[in-house]
Amino acid sequence: MKELRRQLKELLQQAGADAEVLEAFRQENTVFPFSAESRILMYLMNAQAITYEQYQEIYESYMKRNQYLYLFEMAPRTFGETWGEQHILKLFPAFVKATKENMVSVYPDFDGEFDLWIPEIRVEVKACRANDTKAGGSLASRAYLHSEAIANGFKYHYQQLKPSCCDVFIWIGVCRDELIYWVLTSEELQRTGKLGSQHRNENTGIAGAAVFEGQVFMTEEELRPFLVAEKDVLDVVKMKGR
Repeated sequence: MKELRRQLKELLQQAGADAEVLEAFRQENTVFPFSAESRILMYLMNAQAITYEQYQEIYESYMKRNQYLYLFEMAPRTFGETWGEQHILKLFPAFVKATKENMVSVYPDFDGEFDLWIPEIRVEVKACRANDTKAGGSLASRAYLHSEAIANGFKYHYQQLKPSCCDVFIWIGVCRDELIYWVLTSEELQRTGKLGSQHRNENTGIAGAAVFEGQVFMTEEELRPFLVAEKDVLDVVKMKGR
């Protein structure tokens, strides 16, 4: 939104809009879907300051920068428990959603220990939204572009990790303009030295516990060895899960 407002401010100045017009746009109450930005664009088109083609360029540029912004508006439970799995299943139908019914022949005692299955490979999917953790406001208003996440050294937080219950992890980093993927085995996770205990249960994340469960905070630089292009996620899971 900051970039869009900067563009609109420049266009208004170029169109010679006086201070009263600018103040009116800032002060006027708006009701969805009639935002202040849409009113400014209509004003600019009516004043012949921009063409419809230029309007389309502004719109498409904004959409590209914010194509995943809707994911920051999801409730934490919906995002954390369902979106990541559904996204991977949509991309790669070869994966099977792990349920008691689906796993009965290969894991008769399955009780939700992992998320997805591909022959002989147990997969756990986690996703994290990159945002400014120091600013106030809604999560969507604090959502980072990928370039901003890198510049600010954002640490992706993946929790409830159970390396003893799966073979391969798929981690998704969500920025408002891009999705980033990392694929790593349970052994690779533990070798990072980043797996800490899970705060919600004092008995998790402890060596020797029945289920070793933990969490990590890692920057993109730390995750770089596991970076995978979207199109290659399935192939890398198969390769690493052998």
